[in-house]
Amino acid sequence: MQPLVYSSNGRDVTTSLKVAEVFGKEHKRVLQDLRELSCSEEFRVHNFVHTHYIHPQNNQKYDMFEITRDGFSFLAMGYTGAKAAKFKEDFIRYFNDSIKL
Repeated sequence: MQPLVYSSNGRDVTTSLKVAEVFGKEHKRVLQDLRELSCSEEFRVHNFVHTHYIHPQNNQKYDMFEITRDGFSFLAMGYTGAKAAKFKEDFIRYFNDSIKL
């Protein structure tokens, strides 16, 4: 099981897959949300890194994004509801704890 936050290229990140999982959304919807964010290109480049993952069941390559703490905060601001609020707090806590390490 993938952790909420991990280090990638010296930066603490989460993924669009993890965001979909914990917010109870389809991954394709999170990808759509990311592509439709109203942010500057500079912010997008620094906080949302397009990459791929291999699905374990069919060994096919699929799109995903690595997302920084700031990128997560920007994306998650648009999600609502009790479940979303709990996971926003969890993500923030994990990111903050990783900074202390």
